[in-house]
Amino acid sequence: MADTEDFHNDGYAREQAISTKLEGYLGDCLRALEPRVSISCKVRAKSGSATVVCELAVDESAIEDAEQLIASEIRIVSRKDDAVASRLEYVAVIPAIIKHHGDSADQVFELVLSKARYQLVMPAPTILRLTEANDSDPNYGCPASEMKHVILLIHGIRDIGAWQNNVSRHLTQRGTQVEQIRYGYYPEVQFLFPLDLSGGPVKRVLKRIRALQNQYPNAMMSVIAHSFGTYVFLKALEADSDLEFWKVIFCGSVADDQFEWSDLKRRVGHGNRLRATRDFVLNDCGTGDAWPILGTAFGWHYGMAGATGFSEGFVTNRFHRAVGGTKGGHGVYFDPKFVLEKWKPFLIDDLAPSHGDGEQGEHIFCFVRLLYHGWMRLICKVVAAIIWLSIAAALVIGISCIWSLLVNIAQRLS
Repeated sequence: MADTEDFHNDGYAREQAISTKLEGYLGDCLRALEPRVSISCKVRAKSGSATVVCELAVDESAIEDAEQLIASEIRIVSRKDDAVASRLEYVAVIPAIIKHHGDSADQVFELVLSKARYQLVMPAPTILRLTEANDSDPNYGCPASEMKHVILLIHGIRDIGAWQNNVSRHLTQRGTQVEQIRYGYYPEVQFLFPLDLSGGPVKRVLKRIRALQNQYPNAMMSVIAHSFGTYVFLKALEADSDLEFWKVIFCGSVADDQFEWSDLKRRVGHGNRLRATRDFVLNDCGTGDAWPILGTAFGWHYGMAGATGFSEGFVTNRFHRAVGGTKGGHGVYFDPKFVLEKWKPFLIDDLAPSHGDGEQGEHIFCFVRLLYHGWMRLICKVVAAIIWLSIAAALVIGISCIWSLLVNIAQRLS
């Protein structure tokens, strides 16, 4: 698989992540068994190589069913029956667990199935569900290692995450934790500035994501990003090629509508290659949300994915009206009913997202729709450039006047 030195210096984190995925996958495959199977996957270095070994302890009464389930879900390379030790040893290839670095030999795992004479009790490695939001934290007192799903919330500009508490309350449940990521107040001036000033927010978000990965080592990560937060999140993904997510939800996005999701498709859905990428990436748009369009026209680094949807077929685009069929604005998504009906089934229950109730741009003003055209956006860019140059010239003149005044004062004093 890998040299031992390389394994310790470079590969351990990757192999450890794979062992965690494998443990959850085997738990899902064998969850129908009663009594429940105890599963422990570890990374071991031996004979100059590193491998993932999973030990499964199964009650004697369920051993035959366990063998059948393993044979149906996993491609067995070899099988050894150790009658003295009461255990079965497998070398197997597991198509659902794909490693990213290495050849086909790098896909081989070792499974050890041991017979136990007592009933095993172990929490199910699936996300437990509650029917409604609670006023108290359902995960209070639970070890972070028991969390199976962590949902990250990232806010936009002119916002310090006021909506995050409400969304958290309706998505947090037993086994699923919601974490709020805040990078500070980001004003319109910074957003529209010709130079990209997003470096600070990107670093803070990336640092927070990495910290949460360490805090919740056995959890899948999902994200809900709003407005400028979608731009920051994509920058963080590009900055760290090791980041992987289960589900991604964008709302009111200012990301480039021509963004090439094909470059990132293997990093969502936890590398699941059996399902389409659009099963894991959801882009919600308001039918009257003009801000992404204006941001594209007068800004220098953004797109209007939150108004028009992404152009690639790797994303599920939806368009929403507000309550009563009125225009869906930039914050239409944070109503409790929307969170429970539109986001929770997709994030928590892994159900197909329901369709939106509106059409693209149906509540956008006509003069704003003109900004769909590239030539109109070019005119806006020219106007914005003139404004910024005027501001720069005014600042230079102002500084020169102040400097001259200070020089004159200094001369008179001397």
